[in-house]
Amino acid sequence: MPFRLLGFAADEDKASNLCGGTFARYAASGAEVTLVCAAARGRSTTDQLPLARQLGAGNLVLLDYELGELDAAGLADVFADVIRSVRPHVVVVEGSHAVVRDAATSAFSTVRRAAGGSAALPAKLYLRPSGVLAGVAVTTAIAVGATPELFVRVVPNPWVTGVLERDLFAGLAADPTTADTLAERLAS
Repeated sequence: MPFRLLGFAADEDKASNLCGGTFARYAASGAEVTLVCAAARGRSTTDQLPLARQLGAGNLVLLDYELGELDAAGLADVFADVIRSVRPHVVVVEGSHAVVRDAATSAFSTVRRAAGGSAALPAKLYLRPSGVLAGVAVTTAIAVGATPELFVRVVPNPWVTGVLERDLFAGLAADPTTADTLAERLAS
């Protein structure tokens, strides 16, 4: 059973910042990668699929919102449904849009609490900061190309070891008890 990685971005422009080369690297190693773009009204999956594949996302979810319509409370419920369906090991959120960041964090906590706490999936939540990282405690650096892509682990917290992680899935075991595909999980 492959690891599952779920990414949330405000729109397809922010998705490239979120994914960078990291998602493609994990997809190439066999991880099931799903990307959600919240503000994708008017976009078609057919048109966006080549970009998603280039970024490493095998599965693409486009939500029917405009950027100005996004609100954390409404999105949190939608994101929680996606998290329950995908059952990712790791969730990564593109951090430049506060509404998407807050909604994903809330959804992650809701699903994790309902699933039984710290031993449940999803196991980790990361933020992919955008822009300047002043005052942000980077916990993870993924080597892709000449410049590593930086992430901040939000859950589990605190970051006790102080050792820079080099793998988003570090310390996690694949879930061999669940062999159904994403299509089967979404249909149920």
